[in-house]
Amino acid sequence: MIQMKKLHILILGLLILFTYSCVKEAGNEFKPDLPVPVVTGYEKTYAIFTYRDTLKINPVVENESKYDFYWTIFSGNFNVFAGVVPKGDTISRTKNLSYPVQLNPGPYTLVFNVKNKQTLVTQMVTSAISVSTLTMGGWYLLKDDGAKTDFDFIYPSGRINNWMANFNGMGLNGRSIKSVFAGSFKTGLTSSDLFSVFVVISDQDAGIFRIDNGKKVMGIENMFFTRPEVIRPQNVFQPVNNGIIHLINDGKMYVMNKGALFANPPVSNYKLSSIGAMGACTIVFDENSKSVITVDLSTYKTLGSTGVTDGTPLKNMNAEPVWMAGYAGFRSIALTLFRRANGEGYLARLNATYGPLTGATYSGVPVFIQDSKTVPQTHGLMTADVIGGNHDSDYIYYSKGNKIYLTDFASLPENLQVTLPEGEIVTCIQHIKYPQPFSGAVYTVDYLAIASYNNGNYKVYLHRISSIGTIQALAQPTFTGQGRISCINYVENGLGNRTY
Repeated sequence: MIQMKKLHILILGLLILFTYSCVKEAGNEFKPDLPVPVVTGYEKTYAIFTYRDTLKINPVVENESKYDFYWTIFSGNFNVFAGVVPKGDTISRTKNLSYPVQLNPGPYTLVFNVKNKQTLVTQMVTSAISVSTLTMGGWYLLKDDGAKTDFDFIYPSGRINNWMANFNGMGLNGRSIKSVFAGSFKTGLTSSDLFSVFVVISDQDAGIFRIDNGKKVMGIENMFFTRPEVIRPQNVFQPVNNGIIHLINDGKMYVMNKGALFANPPVSNYKLSSIGAMGACTIVFDENSKSVITVDLSTYKTLGSTGVTDGTPLKNMNAEPVWMAGYAGFRSIALTLFRRANGEGYLARLNATYGPLTGATYSGVPVFIQDSKTVPQTHGLMTADVIGGNHDSDYIYYSKGNKIYLTDFASLPENLQVTLPEGEIVTCIQHIKYPQPFSGAVYTVDYLAIASYNNGNYKVYLHRISSIGTIQALAQPTFTGQGRISCINYVENGLGNRTY
């Protein structure tokens, strides 16, 4: 009896040893302790595009009638310190693989499992999979048709029209307003799975979309801790503090800590204009007090010493905002234009660094308004259809009908730059720079982007900008399509430009 027990233990041990040592593999090379299937027609590495490619592999297995087959795939997108081993997904139970790829970009391990029908031992042949996406590089043109908002996405070898609908079945309701790139987004406060998104608003709706796979992460129905009674998005900002997002809805400022939701606005009597800009803090205008205020994280700040040179502070103004543009970081200035009650304009260049924006004062030293100008009521800037700035210098571009003009802060000339074809109306003017400006940056993209609209169709012109701010007419538009463009974004390697 004792000998029988020892024999049973020995057999059990051999079976366990057999199970764990049946294959010793390095890549696709097998070093079997037992006879193993011979597999050919299988590569060690594959590179594929998600939401475009179908991974097709037809391996050849000797004596294949002796085996069952299945395929599993394991993601390499996980936190190695989280103590969680990724679970493989079975993607096919046939020998030949035909798999429409809909994976998030990143590294994966593909396993071809060959199971012996008699011994039930499974041999595993592995391959490294690199999953990329077309959506990580190109131009995103935010548009609408009067009722629905979507992107047209244009990349070097093609385009995806109605990008949101393509990946989600539908876009956003309403007329498009703005889209901003937001990096390091996450779905939980403690999550280490970070990804890039676009935060998009229309006049009736909002959404947050992953750039790598186009999927809608949040919609207007689930992006607030407490849903606002009135849904009226007006502006959205990606502050310098990359951990938060600012959203103006129905005159109130909502703040999201990435990984959470938009929190209720700070208690105040403010009614915010839709016009704002981004410096070291978000610069906004309170329509009740007629004053410029700033938002530092989730706290409202009133201005300290404005350092005015012409006696006109930005508090209790008898004026309304017309346009603002902020250039945070490297340049750290903002330009603001207001219309006074008499029709004149007030143009101010602001110090957009953190101290002045949060109320710091320095005795006798102008700290907020660096300079200002009165703009005559008759100046074209005061009746412009669209206004856009220049990141590098105090140049301002504006359109009237199909004509685009250039002026500058110093002397306010009115210089016609480009006349578009008859019937085209300008809908968007932006200075697109990538990467986000920093000292010594080498820019791969540096254009003044101008979008026009005519009879249901858009054109986008990408103009080179001279050292004195001028642009030249282009023989043909760079992009064309259906709808009206309101905002333009550029993405390279999954990272986007800052929207000025």
